[in-house]
Amino acid sequence: MNLDKISIILIISIVAFSGIISSEVASAETWVAEDPTATSYKISHLTATITVTIKNNNDHVQYFKMSQVYQGSLADDSTLKWLIDWTDPTAVKMVKSRSPELGGDYGWPIKAGETKTVCFKLNAIGSMGEIPSYIVNIDSTNKTYWPLINEPGLMGSWFTPNELEVLNPTLDIKKWTGRFTFRVTNIDDQKVYGIVRAPIAPVNSKLTSSNPNAFIDDETMVSTGIAAWNVVMEPDTYKDFSYTYVWPKTSSSSSTAQAGSQTLTTGSGSSPSVPSKQTGVPYGLFIVGTLVTVAGVAYARFMR
Repeated sequence: MNLDKISIILIISIVAFSGIISSEVASAETWVAEDPTATSYKISHLTATITVTIKNNNDHVQYFKMSQVYQGSLADDSTLKWLIDWTDPTAVKMVKSRSPELGGDYGWPIKAGETKTVCFKLNAIGSMGEIPSYIVNIDSTNKTYWPLINEPGLMGSWFTPNELEVLNPTLDIKKWTGRFTFRVTNIDDQKVYGIVRAPIAPVNSKLTSSNPNAFIDDETMVSTGIAAWNVVMEPDTYKDFSYTYVWPKTSSSSSTAQAGSQTLTTGSGSSPSVPSKQTGVPYGLFIVGTLVTVAGVAYARFMR
């Protein structure tokens, strides 16, 4: 193969790669860090009502239980904690507890080969429960810009409804539905405008209802259409919101990751590369595939 032709192919590939990276960076919105103590909108009274259908593919009885702690990058650096309101069918006390201070761990047995549907409601306690708070974007920049900067509003957080399958691959989640409610309060003494995102949104899920009607923000989080509202509020007033998601969004959805506000983490605790600045299908493979395609076109054009 002629050395000059090889050089041409490499140059074309590098230019194409640079163009892809540039377009990704240009399309991603940069969040500028705020002073959390001066944020006018705060969220409280957060609840989650979950209905899930699970199949036990093992040859013996197994157990699963409700988690009462959620990592969502709260403004006060705390985790979101939950109290169990009710369950259907009645949950039983588990042999071990992660959250004894929240009343202990409760869950359900599931027989070999059994498919079971359970429903339960959780109420946030502390931050985003009776204490107003909000989700911060941990990737916000502290750089200074002038004379104009963007205002993206309040951040949300994400989680994967079928994460249980990573913890126990023999428990197969067939369907998951989650209804969330929360209250936004304007603690300012002035009228305030801004975008409020759902504080918790499931990955690879479909928003089936919202009140008030939400628009979909599908650019902030990986594979997540997050419910968002344009909110205008008078001083010292509040508004109540609700929204419902169903998983899976499609029959082929099977991505699994841990909860967070921005960075994807796999079940093993490692952070994969992805086809945007932070999220999606493996970005490394995406780029390699693109380079192979570009090189193939270049070969066809210049070598034959």
